[in-house]
Amino acid sequence: MIFSPVNLQDELIRERMRQQRIMNDVHDLFDAGTRRDQEVLDRLAGRGRPTEPQLALDAADLAHVFTLDQIRQTCIRFRLRFLDTRFFRSEFPYDAVLKIRAFEERYNIRIERFRIAAPDHAFKLENINKDPLLFAELADGRYYLLHQWGEDLAWYKRFLLWPLQNLKTFLLTILSISFLISFLIPSAVMHVFTLQSEIYLRIWFGLHLFIGFTGIGLWAGISFDKSFSSMSWNSQYRNY
Repeated sequence: MIFSPVNLQDELIRERMRQQRIMNDVHDLFDAGTRRDQEVLDRLAGRGRPTEPQLALDAADLAHVFTLDQIRQTCIRFRLRFLDTRFFRSEFPYDAVLKIRAFEERYNIRIERFRIAAPDHAFKLENINKDPLLFAELADGRYYLLHQWGEDLAWYKRFLLWPLQNLKTFLLTILSISFLISFLIPSAVMHVFTLQSEIYLRIWFGLHLFIGFTGIGLWAGISFDKSFSSMSWNSQYRNY
């Protein structure tokens, strides 16, 4: 009754029960969020299937969707690997987990398979003798970019890694360097008397430099278990 005497002991008990209910609600919310986070991390550590069914993505999300060929070309250009997240060596940032949960809640789906694009040293690669991109694999063969972390690649990587894209870019680079060196040699040290003879000599010297540099480059690649980006961009092996 509203006009009944107040029993302080009863009031203390009611207050304790009220606070316990609040704490239990908070704990339940926190525990549910923790379980969802751990469940996402468990899926990142496994190998699932592409997300089913095909999604009708919003216009904003379509900007984050890329084809396998687009990813392959970028990986080759910047010497990245594109592998299942179970091979990833480092821990996933919590922002990535939050974006996965938000994406799944937005479309009421469950992402089963994730891929990540990163330099090869970021993966636990197997033996047959720095800026990660986290993707969700969609059912139509495309990939949704969920999260990117780390620092951007240095601007000079675009040029420094170009020779390692494939055999063609490697040979073109060696050929250009060989003839650049050959035609930068001063004429005074060539010891020839005609311009035609000098050109022939420079071409001869450039070709021999090309053969020598190519041999050294291929030997170094074999010795240090390196391969071209076009061959290794989706390989789980560190030396292929």
